[in-house]
Amino acid sequence: MKTKLDRKWLYSAVVFGLTMLVTFFVAFYSYQMQLNYGKRLFESLAERQTQILKEFIDNDLDQIGTGANFFYSVDPQQWSQFGTFADQVIASSQTLITLQWMQKVSKQELPKFMTEMRQLHPHFDIYTIPKDQPLTYGYHMPNDEPIFVARDIYPVNPINNKVLGFYDVRMRFQLMLDNMRVHHQVTVSDKVRLLQDGLRHDIKKDGILVYHPVFDRHNNQELVGVVIGVIRTSHYFNGLMTRTAAKTQLEVRVVDLGFEADDDPVLFESKNWQQSDGYEINTIIELPNRKWSISFRLTEDITVNDQLVLAAITSGGFVIAILLSYIVFLQVRAQSHLESLLQTRTEELRFLVNHDPLTGLLSRHAYNELMEQIIANDQRFSLIGFDIDKFKLFNDFYGHPGGDQMLCHVAETIKGCLQQGDDFVRLGGDEFCIISSVVERDELKRYLERIRLAMCENMVTINGQCVTCTLSIGAAIRRDEDAEQILQLADTQLYNSKKAGRNRVTIAE
Repeated sequence: MKTKLDRKWLYSAVVFGLTMLVTFFVAFYSYQMQLNYGKRLFESLAERQTQILKEFIDNDLDQIGTGANFFYSVDPQQWSQFGTFADQVIASSQTLITLQWMQKVSKQELPKFMTEMRQLHPHFDIYTIPKDQPLTYGYHMPNDEPIFVARDIYPVNPINNKVLGFYDVRMRFQLMLDNMRVHHQVTVSDKVRLLQDGLRHDIKKDGILVYHPVFDRHNNQELVGVVIGVIRTSHYFNGLMTRTAAKTQLEVRVVDLGFEADDDPVLFESKNWQQSDGYEINTIIELPNRKWSISFRLTEDITVNDQLVLAAITSGGFVIAILLSYIVFLQVRAQSHLESLLQTRTEELRFLVNHDPLTGLLSRHAYNELMEQIIANDQRFSLIGFDIDKFKLFNDFYGHPGGDQMLCHVAETIKGCLQQGDDFVRLGGDEFCIISSVVERDELKRYLERIRLAMCENMVTINGQCVTCTLSIGAAIRRDEDAEQILQLADTQLYNSKKAGRNRVTIAE
């Protein structure tokens, strides 16, 4: 019973394990599909947002270029109308905060220029900020080189007016001028601290400058000024985060790969970039004279909805596994019960085949199998045959029930006298036999006499009367006889016992 119980639990555990294995496989496959799909969406998002940012920058460059075209296409006498044009340009952009005109002024022209500017701005003065030095007023260019002075700046307000009169003496600006003279193209600066924000070094660098050259209409090689567009980069990148991070959990970092950006190349870095980890994509934005590297990092492999789907798959698989295990448990238990019933019935049938249903002794069928096995093994044994004396008269007098009761009494009495290992068989009717391991004649004689006397001394009550019976016993000790021959010898001795007056033991010589 224990094995069957273990089998129920074993099969249930196997079904549960296989179902959970399939569940985990489905969940893992779904996770991989979600992961790949999420990465494809993320790559598409990164590419799309990079393209949008590039379009914003190109739009600002084009807007600044229109300002340069204004100075190139109109007479210098009309340059004073630049304010009206600049206001419209700035209003059309969300990131372009200032448009300023840097006019080329030679050292010789400087007094005249100062007079003109002070008529417009009484406190106007030129100044510069040399590298790693404080603000310095006056002309400080080496070799009497011309300067590019901030003459106009829009929109006009007190903060922007502080920029008026500024000119740049740094080598970086001079290199930009040389580049514009040679290539006639716009130049973009690295990250700078805007003058509008202040001069302190602890102020965040939050802008880039776009330099658009303006050449003389009659001499295309002479640079007469530069239109500078001031762009607040935080507007670019805050918009980028709004468009991307609102859709998925990601971090963004923008790095300037251009000239003189080595000291502080990071243009923008989202709040949790340093603490985050995950799948990362790098894209490049090509600007006229530099490159920006944009890194998008996906901090969550799959979305919360996808996680809920995976949890539902796993939970559903777990429930199915439990149900299947329970069904298998019931099926195996029912099968085990049927097998137990079948085994019991089979044992009962086997018992009926090999045993006499009345006395419980071995049957004629069992006798034949035993004799076949013993003869095949060439074993020595004694075959003892006997029947009840005058059983027919007893049966007629007491009836068949009384006869059956006497047969059972004989069987129980002789079973109490059998030696260990002997087989007791009812051949049919009142005929019995014993297959005994006693093969010595004298010992066999004593053995059979004990049986005969025990039968004579034991009484049984039938129909209210105490009765007894006697046995006629014949025996033969096998030497080399087969089953039929040894049975004939025992029958012959049984007949001799009856012939000699019954209630006797006769053993073949």
